[in-house]
Amino acid sequence: MKLSSIVGCIVVLSPLPTASGVFPQSVASLIDSSVDPCEDFYQFSCGGWLQNHEIPVEQTMVEYSFDMAQDEMDGVILESVANDSTSLIGALFASCMDMDARNAIGSGPLQDGVESIINAKNKQELFQVAGRLARTGADFITSFSPDSSLQNSSVNILWVSHADLTLNDAYYQNPQVLQNVEENLSTYASTILNFTGFGLEGSEYDDYGEVVLGVEKQMIELQSYSSMDPVSTDVYYLFKYQEAAENYPLVFGAYAEGMQLLDDAPALTKDTDVALLSIAYFEKAEELVMLLSLDALKTYVAFAYINGFAKYLSEPFLTARYEFFRATILGADSPRRMDTVCASYLSDLLPVHTGAQYVAQRGGMNATGEAFVAMVDEILDAMTVNIEKLDWLDEMTRASVLKKLDALEIMYVQPDSKQLDKEAEGLTKLDPTAFFANVDLIKTAQFVSLTWSIGADVDREEWGMSSASVNAYYTPYTNQVVFPAGIMQQPFFDASNAAAQIFGSVGVVVGHEISHGFDDTGANFDAKGNWNAWWTEATVVEFGNRAQCLVDQYSGLYTVAEDGKQLVPVDGKKTLGENIADNGGLHVAFDAYRNRVAASADNDSDQLFFLSYAQTWCGKVRDETAANSFLTNTHAIGEVRVNGAAMNSAAFAAAFNCPANATMNPIDNTSRKSSSSMSLPTEQFEDDDDRERRQRYEETERELLAVLEAEPTDPSTRRRQLVGLFDRFRSDYTQLSVKLRESLRLQRRLMDKCLQMKNELVVCAIKIKTTEQVQADEIKSLSFYRDECEHAWKQSALSQARERDAMRIIDDLRAKMEDLQLQVKTLIASGATAPVTRRRPQSEGSNERRLGSPILLSPKVQASWTDESHTKSNAMSPSTRMRPQLNSSQESFAMPPLLSFDEWKSETKVWSPGTPLALGGAPRQALTPSKDFLHAAERQQEISRCVSVPSLQPTPMERVSSPQQKQRPKVSTPTNGVRPATPPIANSPVQTSQNSPIVRRGGTPAIKRQAPRQLPHVQ
Repeated sequence: MKLSSIVGCIVVLSPLPTASGVFPQSVASLIDSSVDPCEDFYQFSCGGWLQNHEIPVEQTMVEYSFDMAQDEMDGVILESVANDSTSLIGALFASCMDMDARNAIGSGPLQDGVESIINAKNKQELFQVAGRLARTGADFITSFSPDSSLQNSSVNILWVSHADLTLNDAYYQNPQVLQNVEENLSTYASTILNFTGFGLEGSEYDDYGEVVLGVEKQMIELQSYSSMDPVSTDVYYLFKYQEAAENYPLVFGAYAEGMQLLDDAPALTKDTDVALLSIAYFEKAEELVMLLSLDALKTYVAFAYINGFAKYLSEPFLTARYEFFRATILGADSPRRMDTVCASYLSDLLPVHTGAQYVAQRGGMNATGEAFVAMVDEILDAMTVNIEKLDWLDEMTRASVLKKLDALEIMYVQPDSKQLDKEAEGLTKLDPTAFFANVDLIKTAQFVSLTWSIGADVDREEWGMSSASVNAYYTPYTNQVVFPAGIMQQPFFDASNAAAQIFGSVGVVVGHEISHGFDDTGANFDAKGNWNAWWTEATVVEFGNRAQCLVDQYSGLYTVAEDGKQLVPVDGKKTLGENIADNGGLHVAFDAYRNRVAASADNDSDQLFFLSYAQTWCGKVRDETAANSFLTNTHAIGEVRVNGAAMNSAAFAAAFNCPANATMNPIDNTSRKSSSSMSLPTEQFEDDDDRERRQRYEETERELLAVLEAEPTDPSTRRRQLVGLFDRFRSDYTQLSVKLRESLRLQRRLMDKCLQMKNELVVCAIKIKTTEQVQADEIKSLSFYRDECEHAWKQSALSQARERDAMRIIDDLRAKMEDLQLQVKTLIASGATAPVTRRRPQSEGSNERRLGSPILLSPKVQASWTDESHTKSNAMSPSTRMRPQLNSSQESFAMPPLLSFDEWKSETKVWSPGTPLALGGAPRQALTPSKDFLHAAERQQEISRCVSVPSLQPTPMERVSSPQQKQRPKVSTPTNGVRPATPPIANSPVQTSQNSPIVRRGGTPAIKRQAPRQLPHVQ
């Protein structure tokens, strides 16, 4: 596939491109020298490899580095267990490979569970059965998971959220995508239900697969309530266990009773606090299960149960799974080899034992580990220097960032040996001929271990993945990074390689994971891993501006399929955290590399560094897999990650002598800020003089408003005030606009200021005119300018590709605006005395009021109008609180009619989003503002991305599964390794309020938490 680029965040001017270095054979053999590295660095770095490799029929992708490391690791593990049927992993592997035994028992292990579902007499009994089966199988409706508390990351609490559906949420939320696979999903559901003989006597349903599909479509509507509720996307609520059971008797009460949580968890009582991630979800879920027929619920529970265990059963089940999940969804042409499948089950079910076996076969890896630790220390030193030099961090935030970096705990190679005993508890022996029985035994032991962890201290030595993993991850709520043994091998790490190769490959991985501690999620957690607002407001605003640059850049990247058709473009918001880590990791690893070889570094070795980085991601992906990744994965695919980060690197452009405006060096901008491990690369858009001018500009706004709001006074005094204010305003506005024009983001703000100024001039002109004719002429003229401004705004918002056209419109509007000011000043000087009022235009046949655009106001001035009680609360602003979801076909920036200042001010009080709604004993009701309000709120949200805002709320952090949670039986495996579908990320990563107490139902909510962020490529 070919990568196309629309925009990048930063660039430098450089000489002509060259790539003439003499590289190691392992690097040079992958290069396609016919490609200009400054036009497509990924194709230059990987083109030779891509031409010589095809995707094996049983795989959905092929990757140079990850496959090489994984194949080597699988070989070591398979060799060690080939003739071993006595150890835990040996017996588990032998039973997995014994297909004769698995085929002989068929669906037998599931029959008791299926019969109990069929025989349930009512919904209460059915949910108790579902809870009992969920102890070791799949969740239904509800998911339980013990994990650390946000406000006290040292203690585990019980989290309760929605269960996963068969496919990622994104499939159900995209009608076209779902239409392409729903028939296959229905067929798959019918097939595996038929394998078990599932049937309901006297049922009204002929096709159980269609029942499953219908239930899942309704369940996705439930999950959408998390994004519709103004609070539940960002918060969780604490309930007493008994209170939750009484409020939600089926989806919580009966389900938890079936799981026997109160019996198995020593620290869990009816008075224990449990955390619900969304009240709206559970309210609607309870309503849904009451509406659905008992037969429909039985069908879906049976399907969820069978689907959860199907991969551990006989060949017919494996074939059905392959045809749906791998062939239909991912585009595979053949099933995977059974030995590689069974090897993956070892890491899934017994991760500590599998990793220990791998490390032992590699001789303990002491020397490798020491060399790796030394490299990590150099990267940490480079990051410290970068943080100390960041000019956009204030000193208070800088000190906190350095404190968190210093407190970072890094774990290498494999977990402590006591984790082996913990994993083996309850597993005295496994049967090499009974795979399903072994799986059930392991999952039961894991369930018991998890229930005992509720209310206990967090085990900080427990890993989230096997040390036999070609991977790494960062956990925000423990402030830990884990580098397993699997990443410490070729082609990622070899201590004998050149420094440029080491730091360019695994060094960037290290920097990537450490950078997650300061991305849009990590920034919400302090040095101890507690959720805490530890950044100052000024730093938060600057972070939001820089983050938006990356969102815009990556949203302009897409890949082209083999047939030339454009695939789904990158979702810059969904991938933001990973893109921050990619850019930060690349930058800090390069600095660490240059520090090591300071005396000998040359251009060729710099090129080797970037080539080693790019070749880490050399790979081919089937179109179906790529499309699935774009829909579901928080990581962009390899070519996007390579080119996206390289576009933002001054060092890359210098190493390859990329000229300005080359694809990999996209914008002609010599005044670029140096990026860093934490900084998001962006243009220098405001210096000290600009800040002073901006402050004076806002003061002028306030004074102007004070004059306009005041009761009529002496006309001469008012005229002098207006003339002086207009002069000050025009001077500062003109100077400021020069800077604002430097980016499309700030162009949009100028457009809005243009409209605001026209609105204010209307009010001013009306108040000082003496004849109706002058008034009518002026309004007509201003209306014409307003229409042009509206047109310019829409043009600017449509696409960054239209930047030059928008610039011409802006220049023309600014000139007309200045002419208009002179006309009004002439009117003022003419000596008008009587203020004239006007009526706001109404749409024909409608009395509905529409929210007007803020009139000549900065966001800070707007904040001063907010009710004092709103300002003191932690509630969100309209733009973030309601999170209106507009389709791309809708006009997100619709312009409302002109309003007077008094009308606009009163309109803002129609809905008071800053006022928290008490929950009491009733469910929280979401407000439903008018369509016009949503348009205005959406537009204001867009504006707030680029300018200072009075208060910033926490980013909605979707709860996703960590690798460790994937290994846990159930007390929950929330999500399938990727983020659930959620509203767009807020304009800031952190919350400015220092107080967000956890209180129970009826009080202020606490903030939601997120699971570990990881490096992994597309699975």
